[in-house]
Amino acid sequence: MRESQAEEWGGKHGFSFQSVCWGYREIFTGIVDGLLAEGLIGEDKREVTREFFSLLKAADQSCFDHVLKVFLGAINSETRWIFDLPGIFTDVVNLGREFAELKLYYGITFFQALGEGGLGRSPAEVRNFVNHARRIRSVDEELAFAFVKGYGKLLDRLDADEIGVYINEGIRLFGRGRAGGVGFMEGTARSSENIIRSITRECRLDDVRGSLATMLKALTGREIEVADMSALDSDDLIERGSMVVCMYKWLYLSVSIRHFDTERENRAWYYLLTVVAAGMLAENSFAAIHGHPDFTTGADLVGHSVFNTNLLQVVEYTRVLKRVRERWPGCRKLLDTALQTEFARRGSDTGVDRLLHECLCPGDCPSPQAETVLDACERSVNVFDTASLLEDEEVELVGRECAGLGEHEMMPLCFVPDMMFPGHVSHPPPDRLVADLREQARRRREEESESGEAGQAGTESEEDSDDSAEQDENAEQAVAAVFVYDEWCHSDNDYYLDHCFLHEKECRESTRAGGVCSTPVEARHVREMFERLKPEEARKEKWLADGDQINLDVLVDYIVWRNVEPFPRIQFYEKPLVRRRDLAVLVLLDVSGSTGDRSRGETVLDIEKSAALIFGEGLDSLGDRFAICGFSGNGRENCEYFVYKDFDESWGQQAIGRVLGAYSSSSTRIGVALRHSGHRMASVENRQRLIILVTDGKPMDSGYDPATRYAQYDVRKACEENMRTGINTFAISTEENARADMEIMFPGRRFVILDNIRKLPMVLPQLYLRMTA
Repeated sequence: MRESQAEEWGGKHGFSFQSVCWGYREIFTGIVDGLLAEGLIGEDKREVTREFFSLLKAADQSCFDHVLKVFLGAINSETRWIFDLPGIFTDVVNLGREFAELKLYYGITFFQALGEGGLGRSPAEVRNFVNHARRIRSVDEELAFAFVKGYGKLLDRLDADEIGVYINEGIRLFGRGRAGGVGFMEGTARSSENIIRSITRECRLDDVRGSLATMLKALTGREIEVADMSALDSDDLIERGSMVVCMYKWLYLSVSIRHFDTERENRAWYYLLTVVAAGMLAENSFAAIHGHPDFTTGADLVGHSVFNTNLLQVVEYTRVLKRVRERWPGCRKLLDTALQTEFARRGSDTGVDRLLHECLCPGDCPSPQAETVLDACERSVNVFDTASLLEDEEVELVGRECAGLGEHEMMPLCFVPDMMFPGHVSHPPPDRLVADLREQARRRREEESESGEAGQAGTESEEDSDDSAEQDENAEQAVAAVFVYDEWCHSDNDYYLDHCFLHEKECRESTRAGGVCSTPVEARHVREMFERLKPEEARKEKWLADGDQINLDVLVDYIVWRNVEPFPRIQFYEKPLVRRRDLAVLVLLDVSGSTGDRSRGETVLDIEKSAALIFGEGLDSLGDRFAICGFSGNGRENCEYFVYKDFDESWGQQAIGRVLGAYSSSSTRIGVALRHSGHRMASVENRQRLIILVTDGKPMDSGYDPATRYAQYDVRKACEENMRTGINTFAISTEENARADMEIMFPGRRFVILDNIRKLPMVLPQLYLRMTA
């Protein structure tokens, strides 16, 4: 029987397949035949072939055969290139043999790492690995093996010079403790991550993912999932050069950022990407519909001509970034840094880049083309409106006058979601959303046509009707920033994280007190009562052993007594004693729908207003800092909070008018309102801080199970959270709340139940004085 080509070449180099365990012979023969057929070994590669069979000669029909099997299995499409580099091939084979001779497990792990790319995917990376591994072996064999296991992780995070710094630190730690050094070199020790960050100053997405998701909820009022870019098609990412993609309810970011010299700056870049993406969603730019079957890229909206897609991006990016500056002023400095970074990276070599730079960084005298774009940004209300504006003659004129606008496709901005990335999502934007945005754009065009002049989108002109003003307000509130709070689940003994979205709503002043009982007599009585309790600004404290002054009368007594007894007590000093109340109180009114019920001709809300006004008169005379707020809502995503009078605001006609303008609506979700009240009081520096909750009913909202006490235990947890920060809560309720429920909600029995809500205006001041006198 004729020898196979593998057996023939093995014989030439002193290797016989008979030395291999019989179960592996056929496998080895087949792999070697394949390598010879591909020309990876053979006549043209004598040095590589010699080293290859030299390693196979270690076969001894024992466990070492398994090491060789792993080596042959490591030869795949990603590693075949090492056969073209005899020096690297020889070093890798010899180093692997040396590890296997120490321990078979070391050799198996070494060649497994080779096949998986863990020793490097390029000649430079593999050469660096070999050099570093031999250096570390001179220190300790186990430490070198740990480096074999950890090198692949380092390649994803560090460059060649940085890996050298990391290894030096690992050797230093090994000198202090073997276990610590080995764990560090493997990359499993906590210190490994700390050193990598100190070397690279990078920030990783996993470290900020939660805070970014919370920020998106707060800025958009919607659940947005934050994911890394690896979930997207890599070919499209490479082709487009996209650095951030936002599609409907998904935001895709780089797995790490190391653009800047400090981790803080890299972390701030993540926040900037998130704020800009939130702006794209809040302003109903293309990100809001990206991923819809009809709108996979911006070209589906305006056509595939380079001119149309470039102009769409210039107008939309300018519009959104301008609105982001207005919505969230705190990010303006970050935006300026981003624009500087962006234009330093891309320059202004093309027509579209020059126009974009002029629109995003307008000087004192912008060109007519930039002025036209900026005017379109002012007029547009969403991406569909922008697409329609591109058809206007004055906007089309930009293309004819701006040289090169349609010659080159616009590169993606490094900090703005790429609207030209071909996107598909599992749950695409609903058709209803697309229809609503189209309708919003149509209404804007009709209003502009009727008025004969362009108006800024979302602003209210003198000619607008009451209906359109209300629609604009609703549209603005639909994307207003929210506060995000956890909610406690007693049955799970844990929080529902980021569960409630609370919107602070604008309070309108009432010009008349319709329906609110006039209580000048009660208000004057409470003011006089509070004024009597107001402490003297200053008085003198007497009978002191030391002080600022001497009381002459007491000094005379001391002199007289000194003649009677040898050492009378010295207590003839005195000093000024300043007494002030150091207290702040927040009155939280329940303005849910049930407060619209009438009690003997008055609504419960009318009585609450009267109580708040009388109480405000007393607090104003007493000098205590106070705020008056209200709450209602409809579901966990639509909790509402009203600030009628803030702590730093004077008690005057405006504050009184806002209290009178309070109206009842929706449900009673108390827990989130108490948490937000605590958040507002956290910035108040008074020594004593108190929340007084006035409610006419049980906590009730959509999502609550009336068969459980989920809501009551959440209220209790909110009170406990505030108590830990030094804020006490006291509740005044009607008999709608049973005593058992009130004892659950308000620890320490800090509550009172009124048998008649009409007693509230006088009970509220009296209770306050008892608690604070």
